[in-house]
Amino acid sequence: MKRPKELCMLNAAIQSEARIEAGFSMLELLIAMTITLVVMAAATTLLATSLRIRTRENLRSNALASAQRSLNIMSREIGNTGYGLTDNGIVVADSGTDSIRIRANLNNDTSLDQTDEDVRFIFQPANKAIVRFDNSPAPNGSSLVLASNITGLTLSYLNTAGGAATPATAERIRINVTVALPASPEQPASVVGLASDVALRNAPNTLQQF
Repeated sequence: MKRPKELCMLNAAIQSEARIEAGFSMLELLIAMTITLVVMAAATTLLATSLRIRTRENLRSNALASAQRSLNIMSREIGNTGYGLTDNGIVVADSGTDSIRIRANLNNDTSLDQTDEDVRFIFQPANKAIVRFDNSPAPNGSSLVLASNITGLTLSYLNTAGGAATPATAERIRINVTVALPASPEQPASVVGLASDVALRNAPNTLQQF
């Protein structure tokens, strides 16, 4: 028969083991779950905000890069207009403040029906895009969207001194492109202007200087 002291120690051990096996109380479990949910909600909000910022910045970067790329292409091809011809290569009937058609005899043959020899750049306000039309191969040619999110394209025809000229007498072309940039966390939506001043290296008056 166990003595009273031994019985007390046995009862204490049993009660301690029972408490250990009991685990968390309902209140402790609710508190732990609440804290976990709060931390997860904060982390999710932070991640979603970071993704939105990254998406907006990518859109801004892509819009600027697209506009810059279109400006570079236009500058290069307009600069070569009139090559192998007796005029500056600008087709007056299809050229204005928001479009220009240029021609060049790149392979020095008797026709202008090769790729890149008869090209038109035009701004389409409805699509907010600058489109490049290549009239070769005939009869339908091909088209390519150079840039989107464009809010404006302005072409100015200038003489060698920088004064106003007509498309038929132009020695230089000034290209102004405006592009719409979406809002970012630090900046509101905005419109940025890009410009390029192109000398027509094959224009008659330009050639006479060399």
